[in-house]
Amino acid sequence: MISHKFKILATLALAAITLTAVTFGAYPVILSLVGLGLITVSAILTGFGSKERRKKNDRWLIDANALQDAIFITDLNGKVVGANKACKQLTLANKIADTAATLLEPLQSQAIDPQSAADVLNAVLSAPDIKFTDRLTLTDGRVIERTTRPIEGTNQRIWILRDVTQASVASSDSAMHQTMLEEDAARTAELAEQLFHAKAELENKQTELTKLANTDPLTGIWNRRRFLALAEKAISDASETKPLWVLMMDIDHFKRVNDTYGHAAGDVAIRDFSKLIKETIADAGFVGRMGGEEFAAILTNCAVDEAYRLAERIRKQTTQMQTAAGAEVFRFTTSMGVAAWLPGEPSIEPALDRADKALYSAKTYGRNRVVGYE
Repeated sequence: MISHKFKILATLALAAITLTAVTFGAYPVILSLVGLGLITVSAILTGFGSKERRKKNDRWLIDANALQDAIFITDLNGKVVGANKACKQLTLANKIADTAATLLEPLQSQAIDPQSAADVLNAVLSAPDIKFTDRLTLTDGRVIERTTRPIEGTNQRIWILRDVTQASVASSDSAMHQTMLEEDAARTAELAEQLFHAKAELENKQTELTKLANTDPLTGIWNRRRFLALAEKAISDASETKPLWVLMMDIDHFKRVNDTYGHAAGDVAIRDFSKLIKETIADAGFVGRMGGEEFAAILTNCAVDEAYRLAERIRKQTTQMQTAAGAEVFRFTTSMGVAAWLPGEPSIEPALDRADKALYSAKTYGRNRVVGYE
């Protein structure tokens, strides 16, 4: 679109040409037309240039391959997403590597201390939020500055590799240069050690949280949730030749123990009983606390007679065990139900239900006995 100012300018120019023609003849008219043409082209180009500059200034587009610094992008696990041409040239890569470790390996292998360079890389990859800069001094005398930081608002990390050899030489003499390298190495080693300890602490905490989520806090054996998960895995491995047996166990007259000796003594009784169960079953299966004074066990690859012998052994050893809680020493008994998991059943729940019914029968028949589900 031609602007309003341009229309006014053209009108005035035409008026001037007409007046010139009337007064001076044709030759001045030709000169006036040439001047008008120049004015028109100038106005058009000025307007177009301003418009183009406005368009260009609205958004900057930068080609990463035009940059001299080597740049590559990874996800937070170190998988390479992309790399520019300078990165490929610096790392002597024929193609984009899969991981940061693979991409940087050619440079790190040329470092004076390649192990330290690799340790720092591993430490940085284990801390997703870290911003870090170090320098690799290569055996050929080059110094490569390595900078990395997470990209805000994404799950990616940018890496910049810059050859700072000339800057290092120009900024210090050989003695100062050596001192700086030693200080950098010390700082790098210190950072790597700090990151190593931080990672070890996080792993310990993760292990502790996993243990808390899967074990009963009072006895240390599997809690109900973990026990059922292991039971479902056991039935997936079971077969006609590898039967499963379920034991349900309950401390007899547990309320009487609490009322007579106190709840602290009841906790000691539960701990002693769970220890006895776990040690007796050992590698024959696994045990879990189902709640309160009730426990369960899964016996894998046991014949029917062996399952009943283990149950009877637990019952008998319970009657012989003495529990000491402070000044109090007492005994208790247990009732047990035994049932088989039947091949083809989709879960362990039917077998648990049958064992629970057998346990109820044991209590009904007078407690301190083992009853099998028929």
